[in-house]
Amino acid sequence: RQEMTSEQLINFDVDEGVGIITLNRADRLNAVNWDMAVQIADLLKDIRFRDDIRAVLLRGEGRSFCAGGDLGWVDESSLLADRSIPRFQRKNPFGPFADVTRGIVAVDKPVIAALHGHVVGVGLVYALATDRRFADETTRMSAIFVKRGVVPECGMSYFLPRIAGVSTALKMMTTGAWLNAQEAKEAGIIDELLPAGEAFPAALRYAKELASGASTAVEM
Repeated sequence: RQEMTSEQLINFDVDEGVGIITLNRADRLNAVNWDMAVQIADLLKDIRFRDDIRAVLLRGEGRSFCAGGDLGWVDESSLLADRSIPRFQRKNPFGPFADVTRGIVAVDKPVIAALHGHVVGVGLVYALATDRRFADETTRMSAIFVKRGVVPECGMSYFLPRIAGVSTALKMMTTGAWLNAQEAKEAGIIDELLPAGEAFPAALRYAKELASGASTAVEM
């Protein structure tokens, strides 16, 4: 059965105990804006207490998993313009974006990522926060925060060195360097590397296997 948010920034489907969260801004390569981040964070809170969902799969619609954060509303021109931007957004521009990371960790169910195309910025953080990452050969990754003049937010500086090692993490976070799929696999960021178009089916099979097993043992 399928459930959708009112604005369809994300799609949500339950398939044999697997809650499938699909980022649905394909025209923006699934760049996460404020409203999408709020919707994902709220959905993860709901999933945590749903007994019919025993595993979670995170994926992106269209050509990419996620091209990072869409922060157009906090750039200089928008702040200088006479726009109605809520005070909380101006003071806490990463608020719900970080809530998504926390939600992935706190959901208390195995979370699997199916990756393809761009996996950038907060998109990379969300992938790193999951328990296992399936990716196809089109995948390209970058911790692009430094290119935007901001520090690695939302958990990047926590997850990346622990998964890829300090050397690779420092290079990615201080230069914004890109890794192709094979390089990301060798760095330990990608767990399963597959031909183009096969990451989602493989990730779904794995998630269903987990969902059909001893869920309490898996969650612990």
